[in-house]
Amino acid sequence: MDLNSYNGTNYFIISKFKDEAFDPNKTAEFTILGLSILYFVPSTIYYILNRTNPIIKYRQPRNIIRYYKINCLVNTWINSSLIFSFVNLTFSRYIKIFFMHRLSIFKLQFSEKKKEKIYEKSDQTLKINMIKTKSNLGSLKSSSIEKDSFNFDSFTLDSFNVADPVLYFKRLNSIINRKITFYLVIIPITCLLVYYLFITIKDWDVMMEPCINEIKDLSVPKIVLNGIIFTTSIYLFHQAYYKQKWDKDIKIEYTCFVIISVFCTIVMQFAIRGKFGETILLYRLYIFQLIPITIHNICIMKPIIQILISKLKKKDETLLSEEEFLDRLSDSSFKGQVREIAVQTFCIENLLFFETHRELMNFIIAYYSKRSTLASLNGNNSFENADVLHKSVINPCLHNPFKSIFKPQFEQIYSLYIKEDGIASININSSTLKAIEDQVDNNNFTYLMFNQAAEEVGELLYSNIYPKMSF
Repeated sequence: MDLNSYNGTNYFIISKFKDEAFDPNKTAEFTILGLSILYFVPSTIYYILNRTNPIIKYRQPRNIIRYYKINCLVNTWINSSLIFSFVNLTFSRYIKIFFMHRLSIFKLQFSEKKKEKIYEKSDQTLKINMIKTKSNLGSLKSSSIEKDSFNFDSFTLDSFNVADPVLYFKRLNSIINRKITFYLVIIPITCLLVYYLFITIKDWDVMMEPCINEIKDLSVPKIVLNGIIFTTSIYLFHQAYYKQKWDKDIKIEYTCFVIISVFCTIVMQFAIRGKFGETILLYRLYIFQLIPITIHNICIMKPIIQILISKLKKKDETLLSEEEFLDRLSDSSFKGQVREIAVQTFCIENLLFFETHRELMNFIIAYYSKRSTLASLNGNNSFENADVLHKSVINPCLHNPFKSIFKPQFEQIYSLYIKEDGIASININSSTLKAIEDQVDNNNFTYLMFNQAAEEVGELLYSNIYPKMSF
C-alpha cells in the first residue's frame, strides 16, 4: 500500500493500518535492544562508580530503553510512560537548576551585605583602639561595641526587592527540595497515568492488540510536555546564557535537550504523515529514543571520556598544590574565577565563609598589633589563606584568651555560615559542626574555633573547584 496514494487527511488511518499489518524484524529489534543495553548500562555503571569526581559531581541524568513488539497495553504503560517520565524528569532538573542558581546568587549577595554589617562595628572598634590608651581599651564597655548589627534588612536581588531574606531563603529551599518534585514530577506523572487509565478503559479492545507504536491519543501528553519545554526555554535560555550564566556543560546539556525534544516532536509529526517513508513510519517510536541517547551522551559519556583521558595523561607538574591554590585566592583575578565556578556549582557559601574567616582573623591580629608587639613576635603580621593548613605558624595573638568585644562577629558568622539552618551554611564534617555548636552553647569562644571548618572548606574548594578551572 503506497502512502502517497492517500489523501493527507487520512494519515492517522494509514499509520494505524501499517502498524497492525507490520511483522517486526526480530533481528533488527533485538539488535537495537542489545545496542541500547551496551550503550546505556556499562557507561552508567562506570559513571556511578566515579560519581564523586568533580567532572560529574553535579550531574543527575536518567535513562531508558525500548522493548520488542508487545501489545498496546504494555506499550502504553511501560514504553510511553517511561519516555514521558524521562523527558519530564529531565525537564524538572533544569527548572531545579534555575532555582539553585537563584539561591546561589541570593547567598552571594546576601552574605556580602551581611559581611559589611559584621565588620561595621569591627572597624569602629579598631578606630577606638587607635585613639584610646591600652588601659582605656581594657575598660571599654561592651555595649558600645557589641551591639548586634546583624539584622535581616531588605535588599534588592535581580531587580526586585526581598523584604524578608529569611522567608525568601526558606521559600527557595522549599521550591528546590519539595515543590519542584511535587508540581513538576508527581502531578504530571499522576495525570499521565490517570489519562492512560482512561484511554485503557475506553479502548480496551484496541489496547489488547499487538502494536509497535502507541495509538494516536497517547501522543497528546508528549506534545503538550514538549510544548511547555519549548515555551519555557525562551526564558531559561535568557537566564542560562545571560542572567544567571550557568556552567558551560549544563548550558550545552540543556540546549541539546530542548533542541532534540523539539526536533523529535516535529519529526514524529512528519513521520506519522508518511513524509519519511514507510520504514520510519513503522519505527517512529524510536524517534523519541534520541532524547535519552543525546542526554546520556552529554551527561554520562562525555564526562567519563574526560575522566579516562585525564587518567591516561601523565601527571601535570604545573598543577597547584592545595597550599598554592589557597595562596592564589589573594589574587583578585584568580579569586574571581573561583567565585564564578562556585556560583555555578552551587557552593558559593564555602568561598564566602573562607574569605570572611580570614578577614576576621586579620582584624583580630590588627587589633592586638595596635596594643602590643605580640602580633609580630614571629614576623607573621597577617593571616594568609593557607595558614589554615599550618597551625604552627599562626600568629600567637590568636591563641590569646577570647575578648568579649569580638563575640558579636563570631556569633554572626556562626549564624550565617555554620548553623545548620543558616542561610549560607557550609559543608563541613558533622564532628566539626558539633564541636563548634558546643563551644557556642557553652559560651566557650576562642579565636580559632572556626579554623578546622576553614581548613575543611579550603580542601573542598581545592578538590571541587580547582579541577574545573582553566588557565
